[in-house]
Amino acid sequence: MTKLAIIADDLTGALDSSAPFADIGKVIAATRPEALESALGMGGDVIAVSTRSREIGPNDAYQRVLDVMRQLPPGIRVFKKIDSRLKGNIAAELEAFTGRDMLVAPAIPDFQRIVIDGVLSGFGISAPMAVADCLGRFGQTAQIPDVRTETDMLAAIETLPNDTVLVGARGLAMALRQTMPGKSPGLGPLPAPMVFAIGSTDPITRAQVRTLRQSMPNLRVIDAPAGQVPPVSAPDDTTLLQMTPGATVSNRAAANSFAAGATPLLRRAKTMLLTGGATAEAMLDELNIDVLSVAGEILPGLPCCRAGNQTIITKSGGFGDADTLHRLVDLSELKEHCSHA
Repeated sequence: MTKLAIIADDLTGALDSSAPFADIGKVIAATRPEALESALGMGGDVIAVSTRSREIGPNDAYQRVLDVMRQLPPGIRVFKKIDSRLKGNIAAELEAFTGRDMLVAPAIPDFQRIVIDGVLSGFGISAPMAVADCLGRFGQTAQIPDVRTETDMLAAIETLPNDTVLVGARGLAMALRQTMPGKSPGLGPLPAPMVFAIGSTDPITRAQVRTLRQSMPNLRVIDAPAGQVPPVSAPDDTTLLQMTPGATVSNRAAANSFAAGATPLLRRAKTMLLTGGATAEAMLDELNIDVLSVAGEILPGLPCCRAGNQTIITKSGGFGDADTLHRLVDLSELKEHCSHA
């Protein structure tokens, strides 16, 4: 019987909030609402779904979350995953939970993002933000606990009834996981060849790319201006494919072009890292992958999934230390003898 449903507004959020639960049983993620029925049919202990509603209008975002809620089994515990920097249609999507108590905790203490007196601040946040201001009318009724540490987060949820809607990010997911029995899964080395597909333009991701390129001077690098990927051959042991500035197009159009051009490389990869929610969604669509088995976290905040004989790692743009991408190479079977593109 499914114990928990995680509803996220993008794919990276669905995966990074469900990965901590991989050690309590089977975790299944639907990459789109239309795949939720198939995911539920696989009998996961935890089910996650991306509503793909981060960048659409608020009314449509509300309707997608409501439609997902209507498909869930009665009595299931619900976790509404939101962006830890409070982006997206948060207030509109919470309307789907009208009449239920909510606890809102976007902090991620191990990433130095904290909430004090209802204000979110810390790593990757340019200016402190009042959490209640992003909740619409629920800002007056939702519980918004102070969270400086992981212990604070755990204390905030320990005595909550199961029908309280938990609203937060990876930090809240990690605390909820601590209330359940289980042990960490072993993921093993990442198989080669590996392709890093970088669609995010977040400064944190850019710093990670710079560190990787500095540490691997012979890394094969392929630039994709505005998502336009040049003709490429089979991947090297390690290939970095990065969206770069180009002609002005919408984020979605650039992601779709990037995905279409990257598909030949990704089909040959044994391990792929997809950075940026829109990038991950578009690339998995091109690969006809809409249900993933979530195996755990290969690094903090980086969920590791399986689909067929491929390993798929996703990363939100604003997650990770500067050496995150380089550490993935260290966790793989890869040898640092890559050639220039």
